[in-house]
Amino acid sequence: MDILHILGYLGAVGTGLVLGMLGGGGALLSIPVLVYLFHIEPALATSYSLSLIGLTAISGAYQNIRKKLVDYNAALYYGIPSVISVYVVRRWVMPNLPKVIFTFNGYAIDKNLFILIALVIVMVLAAYKMINSNNSEGEERRPVNHFQLAFFAVLIGGFMGLVGAGGGFLMVPALIYFANVDTKKAIGTSLLLVAVNSFIGFLGDMRSHVQIDWPFFFTFLFFSITGVFIGHYLAYYIHNNKLKKAFGWFILATAVFIVVKELSIR
Repeated sequence: MDILHILGYLGAVGTGLVLGMLGGGGALLSIPVLVYLFHIEPALATSYSLSLIGLTAISGAYQNIRKKLVDYNAALYYGIPSVISVYVVRRWVMPNLPKVIFTFNGYAIDKNLFILIALVIVMVLAAYKMINSNNSEGEERRPVNHFQLAFFAVLIGGFMGLVGAGGGFLMVPALIYFANVDTKKAIGTSLLLVAVNSFIGFLGDMRSHVQIDWPFFFTFLFFSITGVFIGHYLAYYIHNNKLKKAFGWFILATAVFIVVKELSIR
């Protein structure tokens, strides 16, 4: 096993840590790990990410179910539209994306680069939100708006289907602002939703005959789940707001790395 693979499995642990402590954001780390440390094509990496994040999230969701930190009513209103959206994208949209999406000034933007560009945009937005998070998030009581929650769920499901990310970092504020769920329950509910959406998206991949290296898959999964349980333990001792800001800066740095790396390659 070379140094890149060792770093890759450490990255798998990091993916679980993030899910366990923040309830989302793990896929934003897993896809760069899969692409740059294990040399998996971005399109295929999104399939791995969906399945890995799904299985990792369910282990974390189980802990939150036991602690009664899941709002099932909000999960239902959010889950149905997002499940439909992510399945449609993975089953029909992703397999039919052309090899070259478009050409800009004579420069071809292929499918894999397009996915990485979309991921970088989302990473920057997620980093901005995390860096500018504050302690009062979720404290203000707001009226429940199931229509806005469902609409947001469709958008996140589409994004999740495209880049293979669970969307947990977007689900949490959606549940807080539109379903009036407190922050702890929003994190717990988001883990359950990430798990369900990821499995449905991965089912769409299987119907599209995506080839998975199962021995590698289960090895990566083992390290990710280990990270989730460590993350649950550490969450009791680390201030959530400070953790978000630190992870936000790390995600921003990773986004810059992807841009620099792709420019140097291409």
